[in-house]
Amino acid sequence: MSSARSRYLADAVPNYSHRFHAGNVGDVWKHCALVEVLQRVSAASTRIHYVETHAGEGHYPLGPTGEWNEGIGRLWTPENLGGDAVERYVMLCRRLGAGTTRPERYPGSPLLARAALGPEATLTLWERDPDAFGRLGTGVGADANTRLLRGDGLGALASLAEATVVLIDPPWTQKADWTVVPDAIAHAARALEHTCLLLWYPVKSLTRPNAMHARLAAAGVSATIAEVITTPLKHQRSRLNGSGILLVRPPAGTLEALAAAAPIIGRRCATRAGAWSLRMQAW
Repeated sequence: MSSARSRYLADAVPNYSHRFHAGNVGDVWKHCALVEVLQRVSAASTRIHYVETHAGEGHYPLGPTGEWNEGIGRLWTPENLGGDAVERYVMLCRRLGAGTTRPERYPGSPLLARAALGPEATLTLWERDPDAFGRLGTGVGADANTRLLRGDGLGALASLAEATVVLIDPPWTQKADWTVVPDAIAHAARALEHTCLLLWYPVKSLTRPNAMHARLAAAGVSATIAEVITTPLKHQRSRLNGSGILLVRPPAGTLEALAAAAPIIGRRCATRAGAWSLRMQAW
């Protein structure tokens, strides 16, 4: 294990709480992509092992205001959404969450994954924050096919030989994340020859994402990125401008489905009318 990764994994409890960001536009893009991947994997295989490296709490209460106003709040009413991927995702959110005229509880990726994959799939969920880990156990409930592990799943990534799909969703609170995370993915991509890897990352400028992409390409990792920007990058702000999904070995049809979903999400979630963009790139 590299010294940088050792320092990363030895850090104290992270200063990131997904509760504050739950349901924002980053969650919308991440979870729409995740549901699409899992639906396609589930249709093609009967034995599925799903893994999350940073699972969070499982579900999140939403106050009357919050970042969800620029995310799931823009999509909560499913009429005229269009697009199979977006509609599937929103209908799952409504079924697993709560709220009528607005979302009042948002399902995290563990609940979305269980619903998309069904009860027979095996789930391994890592979470290192002790409070979030406690709430995760309550949120997912007792399930013989779900294993909860207290810790950072990034360090175990390359050893998950039986994994079918892995979601890597780190907190991105440290500058080191932008080198430690892609290095772990490069190692895992070589070790897990048949596993689909999904990485979510925030976008406030292109400097760090582009450097991360170059680092992975230099390591020989073949991947595709799909970034949706809903606030132009020239507008600096405390919230996200957008986010990206990096996919290694996605199931057939996933990229086409995400390309169709992006305009729906982009138009609905743009903070300035008509100002959204999609960047898809493969190497």
